[in-house]
Amino acid sequence: MKTRIFLIVAGFLLLSVIKAKGQEEAKDILSKMDDVIFSIKDKTADVKMVLINLKNGKENVKKAVIMQKGHSKKMFRYVYPKSDSGIATLTLPGDQIYLYLPLFKSVKKISSNSNGGAFNKSDFSLRDTPTKPYSELYTPKLEATTDTSYILTLIPKADKWVYGKLVATIDKTQYYLEKLEYYSQKGQKLKEAVYHYKKIDSHWVADKVTMTNAVKQHKTVTIMSNIKINTGLNDDLFTIENLKGGKK
Repeated sequence: MKTRIFLIVAGFLLLSVIKAKGQEEAKDILSKMDDVIFSIKDKTADVKMVLINLKNGKENVKKAVIMQKGHSKKMFRYVYPKSDSGIATLTLPGDQIYLYLPLFKSVKKISSNSNGGAFNKSDFSLRDTPTKPYSELYTPKLEATTDTSYILTLIPKADKWVYGKLVATIDKTQYYLEKLEYYSQKGQKLKEAVYHYKKIDSHWVADKVTMTNAVKQHKTVTIMSNIKINTGLNDDLFTIENLKGGKK
């Protein structure tokens, strides 16, 4: 009897050790992914967005420019088509997000409750480009390991969040994000983002992201060109005044 009890206790302890080791491994993988994503000090690029209705194949093209400094300062401004030209968003530290509508010449602060919705008819929301490292926002669990990738389930640390969980596929060698799947609170798959990278200097930069919305049967392909990194962008580019004026 004592031997049986000992074996049971030993088994529980072994499982606890294995589980703890797996949790630490998952945290390490996610932290390394964050290092890749947030290693760039600043970035500018031209952006082409192709919006595709998967039901009828109809396409719509939009163009924009983006400026980003660190992970908490970002300016995104549409330049095409004419009906969208000048529409812009500004992201600032503390999850502050502002929207400028040139038609009304007004700036609106976007609430944390509304920035999970689709932005300007694309399949991206403002929540899909986090201003904080994933390791700060999510608790990871290592689900599988393939020859080339790690697969992590990411559970939000916040009680109320846009998504119930994410599933991240991470390159095993370079630790960049290959694919990100978004699920509702009820476990329904909502969207899937697939990433393509190019190496600029010593950094891996996502130059193409394809976001497919399983619910709306819609897809947005974002292609970045003329990418420049670590040029020393000034802080005064990321202001509400510049959001309205379009300073470069």
